[in-house]
Amino acid sequence: MKITYSKDRLNSNYKMGICFTALGMVLVFLSFSISEWNEFPLFSIGIGQIAAGIFMFVMYYTKHRTQYLTLKNGELTKNTLFPKTINLAEIISIKEFAGNLKLRTEKTELTIDTQIIEQRSLIALKTELNNYGGNKNWIQE
Repeated sequence: MKITYSKDRLNSNYKMGICFTALGMVLVFLSFSISEWNEFPLFSIGIGQIAAGIFMFVMYYTKHRTQYLTLKNGELTKNTLFPKTINLAEIISIKEFAGNLKLRTEKTELTIDTQIIEQRSLIALKTELNNYGGNKNWIQE
């Protein structure tokens, strides 16, 4: 099961990619059409803006493809640059504080930002965590 990002979160990366790329192209075209601005490196700034736009598109694609969390075979994986995995059977405590869920085992701690998760996915995540808890009521709301 995948715990998805909210649509607003994904769309903001896409829109920022469009804005950065468009601004970069405008600056590159201005640098070619206005030869008087030799001292001001518009071309370099434009290339940097285009690179930032491409980076935002890559972030959008990666986040859209992998999503925020993956729950598979009793393990919860937080999909970041360096993915972090926690075994749900080893969880000692789960606390909810300030929009975050903190899952703690004897060895590790995993923090989940619930504000960037789609609402239906958040409900499914909390249900799944409570299922692994048995009779424990871990999540405090």
